[in-house]
Amino acid sequence: MPGFRSTLAKAAAGCDIAAARLAAARRRLGEAAFRTPVDPALLEAERRISDAATASAAHLRTDAELLHAGQVILHEGRQLPLIVPFGERGHLATSVDARVDGVASLVRSAILHTLAHHDPGKVRVAGIDTATLGATFAPLRPLADAGVIEAIATDARAAADVIAAAETQVSESIAGHRTDRLLLAIASIGEAPKSLIERIHALARSGLAHGVTVLAAGIPDLPQATVLHQADGHVEVTNPPAAPFSRDERLAAPVAWPAGADPTFLAGEAARLAERARAAATLTFEDLIPDAPLSQDPADGLEILIGRDAAGEVRMRFDDATPHWLVGGRTGGGKTVFLLDVLYGLASRYSPSDLALFLLDFKEGVSFTEFIPTDRDDTFIPHARAVGVESDREYGLAVLRALNEEMTNRSAVMKRFGVSSFAGLRRHESYPRIVCVADEFQVLLAGNDKVAAEAVALLENLARKGRSYGVHLVLASQTISGIEALWAKKDSIFGQFPMRVALPGARTILEPNNDAATRISLGQVVVNTEGGTAGADRVARFPDTDAEVMLRLREQLRAAHSTHEAPCVFYGYRPVHFTETLPEERRPGRVLLGREVSLRLEAAGVDLDQRPGRHLAVLGSDPAGGEVLEAAAQSLAFHAPPSRQLWTVDYTGTATAQDVSNRISPQEFAAKLGEVPDDTTILAWGLEAAALDMKGQQALRNLLRTGPARGVHLLAWWRIYRRFLDDIGGSAGREDIACSLVLNLPGAEISSHFGQQFQHWSPRPGRALLIDRHADTGSGRLLVPFTRKEHA
Repeated sequence: MPGFRSTLAKAAAGCDIAAARLAAARRRLGEAAFRTPVDPALLEAERRISDAATASAAHLRTDAELLHAGQVILHEGRQLPLIVPFGERGHLATSVDARVDGVASLVRSAILHTLAHHDPGKVRVAGIDTATLGATFAPLRPLADAGVIEAIATDARAAADVIAAAETQVSESIAGHRTDRLLLAIASIGEAPKSLIERIHALARSGLAHGVTVLAAGIPDLPQATVLHQADGHVEVTNPPAAPFSRDERLAAPVAWPAGADPTFLAGEAARLAERARAAATLTFEDLIPDAPLSQDPADGLEILIGRDAAGEVRMRFDDATPHWLVGGRTGGGKTVFLLDVLYGLASRYSPSDLALFLLDFKEGVSFTEFIPTDRDDTFIPHARAVGVESDREYGLAVLRALNEEMTNRSAVMKRFGVSSFAGLRRHESYPRIVCVADEFQVLLAGNDKVAAEAVALLENLARKGRSYGVHLVLASQTISGIEALWAKKDSIFGQFPMRVALPGARTILEPNNDAATRISLGQVVVNTEGGTAGADRVARFPDTDAEVMLRLREQLRAAHSTHEAPCVFYGYRPVHFTETLPEERRPGRVLLGREVSLRLEAAGVDLDQRPGRHLAVLGSDPAGGEVLEAAAQSLAFHAPPSRQLWTVDYTGTATAQDVSNRISPQEFAAKLGEVPDDTTILAWGLEAAALDMKGQQALRNLLRTGPARGVHLLAWWRIYRRFLDDIGGSAGREDIACSLVLNLPGAEISSHFGQQFQHWSPRPGRALLIDRHADTGSGRLLVPFTRKEHA
């Protein structure tokens, strides 16, 4: 290559001399010079110079730092290729913008030349074209679709964003954080503010050494640039400093703009380079996962590889700078795949003792079933502590409460050791970093009820303090607009989420003036670490998941961490059965009714002891009420002392309870109420159908008041709420039944009896509200009631 450059330099110098002599002769001869035959010796010299220069230029065009920018015009129609320094060796500017066809051709040619002569990922392109609204770049559309041309600004605001991104490139290059280059291709910039032009000049002065090359059409005074000036009928070239293609300030011979390329060639070359860039930027899921699980130190943060962009690998972190992530994307936009890439990447790099995952899915999907044992596959990810599949809002609230309690515990330990950061805590105790992912989290905050209000308060506390204690949130949604519970807290919460991740169709995740998410396709993601600010985006391509690789990782992790328990899984749609309870959950005198919607999904029930009011009323017409009583009967059968009797009465004809000491017919039940012996538990199905008269109601009320002291307890299902109130004596009997399981009765109906705190209770299938006046703080507990085995 030095030989070619030397030949070109000699040829250009000879051409300079010949052209200068000819120009001098023309000045002496005036107009007659154009009619006077040129010295044949001069023409022969010019011919030899042209041939040599053309031959050399054919080789020099393969140099990425030299650009074919037009044709030098010689005699007899001869032309000499104009080769100018470019790329790392110089900028290029023109006096007119891309509304001139030759300039538009030059801009396109420079972009294709630059991309063709650099490996994918080594050079990025950003464009500005305000005068033609992006028309200059239209033939290169495949490059924009592939993310190689990262932005095309068509107005002043977008142009400022592109220039800001170029300035960021310079600062990151100075800091040693980037090694790629940026080609800032300005096809037109119109009547730009003086301040914007000054910023472009500043980029030109510092850019060459720090990763930015400027091609500026319509900015003829660009520093350190070769400048092509439009003149009458031709173009004149001004030398940049220290670029010796001519010994004078201007090239002596006139120049023609490069001819426009064939549209078919432009489209084909753009498509070829775009496909090459896609291939280079595409990772497989297996590329994200090391061959064997690693155990990196989480003290200073968590880091994963998520994909590639035009600049190379894209890695994301949970640390003090980006403690929480906000992820957005439309349905079908790849949000679930992206989250699985992230979570499996984390699990493959950090051990379960260094990373704990809490996963919540609030939509009807299976986002996180790949982390838990299932009927078809008993492998799981041991990092997962709790997983909610179609989570209830209350389950999400329970997880947030647990995370806040964990922060409180860590705070006490940190004070004991005198440290103020998670890294400091890790020097003394091996606490794991915690990542909590909530997919479709807006469901948790829906409405304006107590659940939403408490969730917002907990989220705000976690968002503000989490980074100090190693607790990180990932909130994923289609949109964050219109969430009523966030009206007063949106900025205080999301201001703590500098990492914004936008997938196709994302709305409101990025700043309003940042439309990067509208320009990406399926399989791409915008990663922005500046809170969604325009100009701080990286567009990465992330891989689809691979079931075989995921299974292999789960098996490897199970083998490496065999002592870890499977995660606690809450299936929002799945019934539960009493037979699924563990021996340690059963104890004498305790009636189990279902599983509490809580972090550990504990079996929940009531204690039948001698305190006043220790009876249970099951309320509502939902048939689940009868099945709950059957589970209660099974529960009582465990550890029951020989002296205890179990009476049952069924007004519904649906009870299947076994192991009873005494079955009472509906006709004799009222008479038996005054004859119940000590240590007896009565279970009644459909007690409203007993239609107790005043004498029967009085006997019932006496049993309720005096029974617990002598070991007598009533567990009864009333399908008609008003009849229940009549039977117990209304408000006068409020304390006589301390425990109630509310099924399909709305809060507005029960609040007058149980308290205004229950007015927001909203019944739904498969859920029940357990109210225990002696054990609860007043808000009740949400249960998944036990059902018969055939329903589970």
